[in-house]
Amino acid sequence: MKKSSKKTALALVLILAGIGFLIMKGISDTGVYYRTVAEVLTDGALAEKRGVRVSGEVEDGTILYDQKELKLTFSVRDMEESGKVMKVVYNGVKPDAFKEDVEVILEGRYDEPKNTFYAQTLLAKCPSKYEGETEQEKE
Repeated sequence: MKKSSKKTALALVLILAGIGFLIMKGISDTGVYYRTVAEVLTDGALAEKRGVRVSGEVEDGTILYDQKELKLTFSVRDMEESGKVMKVVYNGVKPDAFKEDVEVILEGRYDEPKNTFYAQTLLAKCPSKYEGETEQEKE
């Protein structure tokens, strides 16, 4: 192998290794764990140390929204274990689809002593009225 071919191959390997390192670093810095409300309540220490994504349903009668301060507080319950509930604080504009009994996805950090989840991101799932009819409904 020629000397210039060895240098080119070495440069290519170093470039690929650098790109791989940057990809892995970016994923580890922005990656979050996905948990249910019950899992967060069971292992709150994990959600305190690192950002976490939580899915649950909004509890009836718990929504408080201060439009001037853009502060939304509500409680979210686990979809399978309805007794597992935690308070959520979100600062930002309330999504249009957000209401009682709607499924939400939250991203943020959990404060275990306060049983409060501080969400940076709030996504409300679209209501079922937008889903297509099933075969049984058509009959």
